[in-house]
Amino acid sequence: MTKHKRTQYRVLGLVSLSLIIAAATYGFAQANTISGVSGMGAGYGVKSSYEVSKVSYTLDLEDPSTFTAVDFVLEQEGSAIIVGVSASKKGEITWTDDCEKIGTQWTCSFDQSIDVLAADWLHVTSAQ
Repeated sequence: MTKHKRTQYRVLGLVSLSLIIAAATYGFAQANTISGVSGMGAGYGVKSSYEVSKVSYTLDLEDPSTFTAVDFVLEQEGSAIIVGVSASKKGEITWTDDCEKIGTQWTCSFDQSIDVLAADWLHVTSAQ
């Protein structure tokens, strides 16, 4: 075998190995994504019978470690909802029904500021 052919095989082997590593890395990254709002990470998310997306929190201007409101989009039609936040999926929930709707965008304000660290879960349900 000539030196030129060995070099070609080495380059081809390195390119193949690089492609395999890239594909495995991409697959691993895709497996770790969480759909919808729960992209906040493991243990965080939304508990709702609605499809909720584009969640954002309004931080308190005086204390940015707390928030006063939450904005989100509901994919289904909802006429009256209540929203709550909790530190865990089944933890104690702080609820509010002070919600305004513009199209599919909802803004819900809380009576008091909520600690950001105590709001790992967002609960959205219909008001009945």
